[in-house]
Amino acid sequence: MIRRWSESDRVRNRYKATPLGEQEPGAGQAVSIGTAVDSLLRQRGMEDALVLGRVVSCWEEVVGPEVARQVHPQLVRDRELVVSVDHPAWATELDLAGSAVLERLFEQLGNLAPTRLSVRVVPPSRR
Repeated sequence: MIRRWSESDRVRNRYKATPLGEQEPGAGQAVSIGTAVDSLLRQRGMEDALVLGRVVSCWEEVVGPEVARQVHPQLVRDRELVVSVDHPAWATELDLAGSAVLERLFEQLGNLAPTRLSVRVVPPSRR
């Protein structure tokens, strides 16, 4: 069954995507889902989640496929990217290559890119 939404449905909706007192940007215009999610995360103060999503989306391109299989972005907090590895040798590798990784992330993400990198060794069974 196809449900058609009308203006009255929108009026009845209790939850608004925009804060009270602000107009919906481009009301009546189509917005991509990515743009809508970005906007919602920013409104909710969740920029770090937005940055992590962007890091994950370009991670293999930034570090290469072999490293991407072993090193996994976990979280971003206050412009610090935390990655997990399953072996201390990979932690050492990332410590040595950390500034290059951050530079490549900056090339991909611009000012959204993390400025610090932390590496945690996490056994595969705990991921």
